[in-house]
Amino acid sequence: MKISRNQPLRIRVPRQQRSLQKVELILEATIRLLEKGGHDVVTTNAVAEMAGVSIGTLYQYFASKEAILDALAAREVAALEASVAAVMQVGAMPPQERIAAVVRAVSAGYGRRREVHRLMMEYSLARGAQRLSPLLEKLIALMTTGKRPGSKTQAPLNHADAFVLIHAFVGVMRAVISARGDNIPPREQIEQAVTRLLTQFVGYPIDART
Repeated sequence: MKISRNQPLRIRVPRQQRSLQKVELILEATIRLLEKGGHDVVTTNAVAEMAGVSIGTLYQYFASKEAILDALAAREVAALEASVAAVMQVGAMPPQERIAAVVRAVSAGYGRRREVHRLMMEYSLARGAQRLSPLLEKLIALMTTGKRPGSKTQAPLNHADAFVLIHAFVGVMRAVISARGDNIPPREQIEQAVTRLLTQFVGYPIDART
């Protein structure tokens, strides 16, 4: 199917299962191409061929390569948010354990298909997108609203402290993604170090197991 660049595209919002499956095929094909050769090999034609759909079908859901990458980045962040939200919704849990669980959830999310995460982060930053903002805002709100989880005496962090703490955490995760070679410590050691940083910052005693 030939697509005229001068003709505005009508983008469909997938709702039916068949449409959702096609979008999933397109996104998964994009991931495979990113793993294979990075951004340079991702084109709408290559994605359509890898996904096994026509270029016309692809353009029904995505107007451009950038639109596909935007959707993929948004999906990755949504998955990360869901993992963190699941930890925060767990009932009674010592604060140190909750912090450690959040660290593991984020670390595991970043560790999955690491090269793709690195490329998507580079893409988002280059586009000026702040895709982690909703997640960071939720974590900051959690730390600055009411008592800290599991604490009856400690006051919540002020906004500046929470801001610095959360962005320091994310900075470590970004470094893990972008680092190359043998300079990356084992993930378990990184998780333990970040947990110590967070628990000491908010004033919790350090558990010997961490």
